[in-house]
Amino acid sequence: MIAERLGVSVTTVARAVNGSPKTSVEMTEKVNRVAEELGYVRNMEGVKLRTGRTFVLTALLNFPTDTEIGDPTLLGILQGIHQRCANSDYSIQTIIAPDGGEDIRELEKLVRGRATDGVIMDHTTPQDTRAKYLLEMELPFVTFGRTELFSQHAYFDVDNEFAAWQGTKELIRLGHKNIALLDGPAEFTYVLQRMAGYKRALAEEGLSYRETLVRNLDPQANVAREAAAELVRTTDTDSFVCVNDIVLMGARRGVRDAAANRIEEFNFSVRSGTNLGDYLAKRPITSYFSRLDAGWNLADMLIRQIEGEAPAVLQQIVKTELL
Repeated sequence: MIAERLGVSVTTVARAVNGSPKTSVEMTEKVNRVAEELGYVRNMEGVKLRTGRTFVLTALLNFPTDTEIGDPTLLGILQGIHQRCANSDYSIQTIIAPDGGEDIRELEKLVRGRATDGVIMDHTTPQDTRAKYLLEMELPFVTFGRTELFSQHAYFDVDNEFAAWQGTKELIRLGHKNIALLDGPAEFTYVLQRMAGYKRALAEEGLSYRETLVRNLDPQANVAREAAAELVRTTDTDSFVCVNDIVLMGARRGVRDAAANRIEEFNFSVRSGTNLGDYLAKRPITSYFSRLDAGWNLADMLIRQIEGEAPAVLQQIVKTELL
């Protein structure tokens, strides 16, 4: 009926309905519009049998173990992923990335069971074993973060070096000279990038890099609280560059623990995808990125890769906005 209405072949309609890249955007829109008018509903079980796809995307994400403060950025990223898939045939399953390398076993189960068409992952490392495995298995994937692998793969990333440089430079502009860095574990790519930005900002202003002012930690509020309090008590720290909102909240509390009478002397910068700063008495310097846009783009890149686009053209880095 759709083919008759539009005066095209059944093959053209089938390609448009299935989202084939061989069909023009204009034709796909026409087919979908007529299909909606006629009340056409695809038999997805039949589509799965014909294509061999599951129409399931997997988000393998690292959620914090902290029970005091959750990570709103990750929830926003998931929301963005779901927004991209809302008007598509794809559904999302989320796996909380376990500690200790167990995520490889989760990926192996997905591959063996043919349980997904593609994977979204975060917290990449330079020689990411998960990325290597998925490349070997030829399963489409996209990472929130970059690696240093020679093989091309899709990624969406915040310019972490720029964000740390941006926050550090602004603290220096406010008159701070003894700036501490509270960041994640040093094995992650984004942490190495942030360290480079922090060092560059200091060097540009003629300030020496001091290892004693840097803490690579499990980014949990209680851990950051202890680290910040220790830095205030034992060093001349006068401000903090924080990796995320959770660390920011812990660091602020730690400064209050160690120097409640001087809390207003300290300033904080944070890389964030939220408006948390609006609710604090003293707004932190915020290097902002949209977590919803990040999630939307991650899902969009994965779908485009599944539908035939090359991973090498599905790579994007966005800069943070200073708030």
